Amino acid sequence: MIYNLQILRAVASYLVFLTHFGLYIGPVLPRPDLFAFGASGVDVFFVLSGFIMFVSTSGRRESPGEFLLRRASRVVPVYWLVTLALALIALTGLKPIGIVEIRPDYVVQSLLFMPFSRGGFVEPLNSVGWTLNYEMFFYVVFAALLMVPRPAFRALGAAAIFLALILLGLLPASNLYWAYYTKPILIEFAAGIGLGYAYLRLRAPAAGFPVRRVACAAVAAALLLILGGQIVTDALGVSPELSGFARPLIWGSAAVLIVGAMLLLEQGGIALKSRWLLSQGNASYSFYLVHNLLLHSAAKVAALVVAPGFARAALIFAIAFPAAVAAGELLFRYVETPVIAALRRRLDRRPSPDPLPVPAAS
Repeated sequence: MIYNLQILRAVASYLVFLTHFGLYIGPVLPRPDLFAFGASGVDVFFVLSGFIMFVSTSGRRESPGEFLLRRASRVVPVYWLVTLALALIALTGLKPIGIVEIRPDYVVQSLLFMPFSRGGFVEPLNSVGWTLNYEMFFYVVFAALLMVPRPAFRALGAAAIFLALILLGLLPASNLYWAYYTKPILIEFAAGIGLGYAYLRLRAPAAGFPVRRVACAAVAAALLLILGGQIVTDALGVSPELSGFARPLIWGSAAVLIVGAMLLLEQGGIALKSRWLLSQGNASYSFYLVHNLLLHSAAKVAALVVAPGFARAALIFAIAFPAAVAAGELLFRYVETPVIAALRRRLDRRPSPDPLPVPAAS
């Protein structure tokens, strides 16, 4: 386990929470979308995903089918559980987190990670699931790349595929899928793979290398990128939640710098071993899936006891954040972990070749 990356997962999920909390505190802020920068946590997740998939499969002889089954066992069970729970809640008429209409095709497409338009937005019933649609698409592409044996060619292949998709996106969109799977944000997966290749090739820094200073400089540069993007969008009067090519250029670059800094620290023997954040990193996926629902529920409760204003927003945070943390931990311990373990045991019973040693990067 790379401790720094696990802790970074917790921080990234908190950033996304902050963005969605911005919907409730926005009316009392100088600018309603002041917390939009927290959406950059998604970019961190995408870069992390590219890195982890590349590094975890290097030196292993795993077929595309085996890879996809393992990823599905990790991602699908909790996502399906939360999605079906939201659908059942919606059927009672409570309309959780913006689900104003529930239809069978919405449920099916959400469960199958298929993008579709709902209420003017292309998102599944669990709105944060749009990122998982991209994750699953990335897994399919990466599974095909597993047939390329050399790490360097695998990394180059990923860059070529995602760059080609982005360039194709410049053409007029013929349908929703074309427009969805040619977004510039896809290149962030390839950036993570590039970090993975560098990680395997470079190994530990040489003695005397200023690990702390370089890592701090990288994080500072990332924060300046995010802050600069916020300032520019504010000056232009546009939404600071970046889109198009601006998103991977600014937030994607910042994510690469932050992930790279965490890797450099770990390779230099500096691990951020916070028990709390490490635990939260483990449960970050479950936290991510349920935090919006708990924010919405907290807002309903707060509206009954506090007048609109800063006090209500503070109460929403005070209820929703610890509730999301607790729900994420419970889901991780009692649903995510045992279900994944059971599925993995079934997969591991199948005969497979001996794992190869991690090859030198080439």
